Amino acid sequence: MTDESDYNPDAEYLYPSDADVLEISPSPDGIRVKFAVPDPETGEGLVLEAVVESIEKGDFEFPLDDDRYD
Repeated sequence: MTDESDYNPDAEYLYPSDADVLEISPSPDGIRVKFAVPDPETGEGLVLEAVVESIEKGDFEFPLDDDRYD
């Protein structure tokens, strides 16, 4: 994987409908989630990693409806 300093995508151009969850796993910092998203400038695939900082009850039902992302 490439060093994360090589990429700095602008969140303004990243959309939930473009992302897929690749992995959810435990880590020393808590729950770690890896997402696949397209690079807004090139369209190439990027992997974003995030550690969950908070968990709260959501006001939605499964399966998620596409209207949520419009």
